[in-house]
Amino acid sequence: MTYLHGMLGNPGQHAFLNALANNGWSVTAPSLPGFTGSSEPRGLRNLHDWVVAASELIDLAGVTGHPVIASSVGAMIALELATIRPEAFDAMVLIAPFGLWDPQDPVADPFATTLSNQRRMLTADPTASASFFDDLEEMPADLLVEHGVDRYLTRSASAQLIWPIPEFGISERLHLVKNPVTLVHGAKDAIIPASYLNKWEQILPNVVGVHRVEEAGHQAEFDRPEDIAAIATSALS
Repeated sequence: MTYLHGMLGNPGQHAFLNALANNGWSVTAPSLPGFTGSSEPRGLRNLHDWVVAASELIDLAGVTGHPVIASSVGAMIALELATIRPEAFDAMVLIAPFGLWDPQDPVADPFATTLSNQRRMLTADPTASASFFDDLEEMPADLLVEHGVDRYLTRSASAQLIWPIPEFGISERLHLVKNPVTLVHGAKDAIIPASYLNKWEQILPNVVGVHRVEEAGHQAEFDRPEDIAAIATSALS
């Protein structure tokens, strides 16, 4: 199984990935360019470049054709890749993907606010994103600097993907996605309205499951790791 992270970057050792492992999965979690655990992105000028980079990444990681759980911006990239490369993934579990835009019910801009407000927008429980936003008191000075740089690069990469409006015409290409798709959305998502769950369900051609998760925000796998791991296990088994 592959996990493609969202706006909080690659979580590394995290309750969600541990829950998947406890459910019997071997999980590969690569870092998209510019995000935590990767190098600064170079030559990524538009969404097309990001999709090509993701295509190369899954080949290098040896996970082409595996089932995928993709979150937020990672879900948007996974869908774009699936439209042009059907063999890239097997079944897909998508957590609050970016990509659609309804001017009557717009997606919120998480970068037009303070860092503390952005934190509250990403997870329903602000402590759920502590691994990204907080520095440990006993962290050595060099690791403090590294963590701060990772946080800056991850936020910059996310902004490059979705600012000012995360709408690149994907609705016109989604008919090409033949993979079975399970949709997951946090009921307390403060970035993408919960109504978008129905929008994705209506437009994707092969939706096999739809889940609205209570007490979960935009990155539902951080708020409710065990619940999301159970949904993924059921969908992909």
